[in-house]
Amino acid sequence: MRLPLCCAAVVVALVIAGCGSDSGSRTSTSAQQTTTGSSTTRAPAQRVLHYITREAKPRNPGPHPGARVDQLVVREVRRGVGPPIRVGDKGIFEFIATDWVTGRPLEESWHRRRPFETQIEHGVVIDGWWQGIPGMRVGGRRQIIVPPSLGFTTNPLLQKATTYFDVVLVQITPATPPGLAAPSSSG
Repeated sequence: MRLPLCCAAVVVALVIAGCGSDSGSRTSTSAQQTTTGSSTTRAPAQRVLHYITREAKPRNPGPHPGARVDQLVVREVRRGVGPPIRVGDKGIFEFIATDWVTGRPLEESWHRRRPFETQIEHGVVIDGWWQGIPGMRVGGRRQIIVPPSLGFTTNPLLQKATTYFDVVLVQITPATPPGLAAPSSSG
């Protein structure tokens, strides 16, 4: 009974959101822009209050007692679309992190207000991500097993842990090459 009622509520909300005249949308667009002389400025973007992912949360792989992983293992589950993320780019990710040997959940981004956002750069993320994430495309999914030497080496609780990540790339923000940076307006 609950599922049909929830589906009906979602359909009604979508219908209401889709209703409205085309002229109203032009008015709201023009209301967001103000023109001063020859320059046009935009109103600040709306703040995201809650993020909903369409991606189902992956299952915990369970324990692998006695497993020994000495090198990074990367398994491409789904390729994704668009250009790949590169070292230096920022990415928005959904992920779960699990201790590979014990199966104990460590961290996850699902069911949070916002997904995990970080720059893929040496010294910013663990080496397992710095080496295992580049090449992913938006909508792509990877399973990465990170040996202790490429994992959380500065965390005394996780220094010797082999970590399993199931990662989905949601969005890429490319790094701006140094020669293409916007000129600063000084006086």
